[in-house]
Amino acid sequence: MNDEMSGVLAGLTPEVVPVVGADPELVAIGERYWAMAGFHPELGTPVWCEKAADIDTLGWGGPLYVTAAGGVRAVVDHTCPECQQRLSLTSRTALADLAKGETPVCVECTESLVDAVQTLNDPKRKAKREAARARVAGQQAVEAAAAAWQSAQRELMDERYRLTFSETVPTASVREMVAALALLRYAPSTTPVSGVGAWLDPLHPARSETVQLLGALVRGRLIRVHPDTPVTAMEWKVSFRDALTAVGGDPEAVDLSPQLTTQFFPLDSCFYAPFATSAGTGAQHLDAVLIERLAPEHLTSGQHDDLLSLAQELVAEEAVRYFTSRLTDLNLPAVTDNHAERLREAAYKVARHRPLAEIYNLAWRSTRSAAESAQKNPRAPRVNMSTHAVNQFESHALRAITEPTWPVKPFGEVPGCGPSAMLRTLFYTVLDVHPLETSLPDIEKALPEPAPEPLTPAGESAPPPPAGEEADELPLFVRWLHSYPDDWNPETVLAVLEDLAQSAAGMEYDVEQRVARRAVAHLQQLVACLSPVLDKRQVALAVLAATQLLQHPVTGPGQGTTQPIGSIVRHHLVQAIFHPLDDSSED
Repeated sequence: MNDEMSGVLAGLTPEVVPVVGADPELVAIGERYWAMAGFHPELGTPVWCEKAADIDTLGWGGPLYVTAAGGVRAVVDHTCPECQQRLSLTSRTALADLAKGETPVCVECTESLVDAVQTLNDPKRKAKREAARARVAGQQAVEAAAAAWQSAQRELMDERYRLTFSETVPTASVREMVAALALLRYAPSTTPVSGVGAWLDPLHPARSETVQLLGALVRGRLIRVHPDTPVTAMEWKVSFRDALTAVGGDPEAVDLSPQLTTQFFPLDSCFYAPFATSAGTGAQHLDAVLIERLAPEHLTSGQHDDLLSLAQELVAEEAVRYFTSRLTDLNLPAVTDNHAERLREAAYKVARHRPLAEIYNLAWRSTRSAAESAQKNPRAPRVNMSTHAVNQFESHALRAITEPTWPVKPFGEVPGCGPSAMLRTLFYTVLDVHPLETSLPDIEKALPEPAPEPLTPAGESAPPPPAGEEADELPLFVRWLHSYPDDWNPETVLAVLEDLAQSAAGMEYDVEQRVARRAVAHLQQLVACLSPVLDKRQVALAVLAATQLLQHPVTGPGQGTTQPIGSIVRHHLVQAIFHPLDDSSED
């Protein structure tokens, strides 16, 4: 910088003077706006302490130079050419112009700036600004309370679901063991297993069954919920919004004591194998135990039946899954609820006789026929075309069953609809056969002789069963019946169900007899539906479990309390299991 330039810039450093009566926030903004570090040594341009873009106007709005003028005056040792008063700069640009030798006018002589400052200080504008600030402050308080609530939820989950390990792997059904093994084998990581609902190839072909299976594995103690599970994957007795509403919306009054229920969302949860000494070794231990228990030569006759039932279920559900995906690809609507059962029934029937690769062909033919019909009849409701596809599949499935020699070209693995983890595990790992090319009869022929039923050690008896009559004891009671099949007779359950349907004997409750008979009729419909595909023992277990669904309230004689009709029916069934009536002797 030469002497001539230094002379020009002499006296250009502004003196910042607060405006009398200005809002302190405006004064602070103005001081930051006019804070100057000096002049550039070569260019002679002003160098500012902060960029204008970095200065927060705190909600005052408008251009920054107007906001600064509302709080301070930046005065230099020059005279305004209009009012001949000491020059107050209107903006940083005015100072740069002044440094170039130009003569800008002062703030008071710039009418537009004066009007803008008056608008800035308008009382109505100020009220709106304060209301907006109050809303922001309130929202910040709610967000802080929500964060504290979530932190309390996390602490509770860390305590409730802290990592625990044991050595003993509990007994489980074939279906649950295959599901647990598939979970370990096909999860991206077992420390922990997470995001099961996002798997490209699902755990089970039916999403609803995946949810039920994960819940069953947790209840059966084959896996546990990991403490890293998101708090949003758990069901809470009261949500933060409900807790906030209960205290009138005051975030400071919210009681930060969230409470867990026993319910959770399995597809969003994280799991681990609670065995050995860590999540990693626990998964290895559980894997080894399940492989040993699922070896076909180690399975009993009843477990062979369970294995065949599971194979049929998985093949049938894979067929339904492919059928549904085909409808989506062809822009046809999903099968309506009243026809979905027909589709599943046909899939389960044909799964007993044909391999999955051939059933894929039947589904492809059926959906292709529906798509062609939709093109030929563009005015027909498209949902009718999906029903037509179900009809076609039903017909093809029947022919495939009744004509064993009918040649059906097998399909390969379908891109985007690959076999589920459970299907792969059952066929590849347990049975060592191809999941698409092996039929149920092939599996049945290849099974070795069943292992003998486990004997109760000498001098010992089976552990006593849970009472089974209370709703919370029912899952344990059903599991006990499954584990000790020789200690009860399923025929007794079905016989008592028939007696109740005929006479509703023993139902001395303040309710019409037809209510009790209607409840039992629902269970009989379940028996009729399951008997063709399950053995009597499994049907009896299903009937006992279904009593929980019969919720019509009844009142006992001389009592003021009510209970569901299902609990009454269950009481009769449980009594019959352990106290069967002696057959009447002939005279």
